[in-house]
Amino acid sequence: MASESRDSHEDSAVPQNDSEQTQAPPSDFEVIKVYDPKGELTLHRLSSATAFTCGRCNKEKKAKLVATYNNQWNDLRCNGCYGKLLSED
Repeated sequence: MASESRDSHEDSAVPQNDSEQTQAPPSDFEVIKVYDPKGELTLHRLSSATAFTCGRCNKEKKAKLVATYNNQWNDLRCNGCYGKLLSED
């Protein structure tokens, strides 16, 4: 049984390791500029307004500016939430 819990512990560590690595943007996101990271957030300028759901306000957005949280393209922030989060620091 000890090996089973060890295996499940190792499996649970996999997402943590993945979250530390930079992911590639989705194919419909053509990044033309990456701004310097601000803490856990990195702002990206896209070539055209692209639809996404903000992971903070949960609203559907369509914009040329999008921020990744912890370098994760599956956890995006809209420009409004990006500004709000920076102003809170």
